[in-house]
Amino acid sequence: MVSLTHIEIDDEELETAKKLGGHKTKTAAVAEALRQYNQRMNRAAAVDYYFELARDWDIEGAEAAHAAEKRGAAE
Repeated sequence: MVSLTHIEIDDEELETAKKLGGHKTKTAAVAEALRQYNQRMNRAAAVDYYFELARDWDIEGAEAAHAAEKRGAAE
């Protein structure tokens, strides 16, 4: 699905984005910028999600259990 939208964008910035990205059209440059923005925001949301999960992790306990397992396997 594609939306026809009227927005104001700085011409110099758009031309720079087209050149840097190798885009032939303004639409392609804006579409790529939006795609990259969405990817970056999704990654940031994932980092936040896993950071919140990690608050409850017992890293020291997990490391101790792992070390105990290794010692038990070596004996």
